[in-house]
Amino acid sequence: MPRFLLVIASLPVFAIGCKADPYKLVPVTGTVTSCEGKPAAGGVVVFAPIDNPDVTGRKSGNPGREARGDVAADGTFTLTTIGIPPKPGAVTGPHRVTFEMPSGRRPALSAEDKANMTPDEIKKIEAEFASRVIHPVLPCSDQIQPGEVTVKPGKNEFEFKLPPK
Repeated sequence: MPRFLLVIASLPVFAIGCKADPYKLVPVTGTVTSCEGKPAAGGVVVFAPIDNPDVTGRKSGNPGREARGDVAADGTFTLTTIGIPPKPGAVTGPHRVTFEMPSGRRPALSAEDKANMTPDEIKKIEAEFASRVIHPVLPCSDQIQPGEVTVKPGKNEFEFKLPPK
């Protein structure tokens, strides 16, 4: 077989091998400000991929895993996609963005949790819970603005504001 036919015959295989991974994660960071103009510390920003195969190239019914980020004392967050193990970033494409308010209290183990743990495990987790900073519940709505964004290839940075109740 002449060389140029061999090269042409291999082009479709080459093109298939170079197709971008529709579930590739990209860096996403940002800030969340409360309705009072202060950092929304202690809350959690959640990006849930919207099922839109025409835009994302992902299969219908499988838009990707959600990504979450704790809001730090300065109002900043960095997203991590849930999974085992969790991975930094979020999938590209449209996302519905929600905000989980800080609880205003420390987490605690339930009796059911304790029943399935050793005394050393209980002691370790309770010590970790006791060391956490408690952030007050914000006097704002949890309806983050804007409620939908598009994550693009490359680095992404977003600014969100919580409206008044």
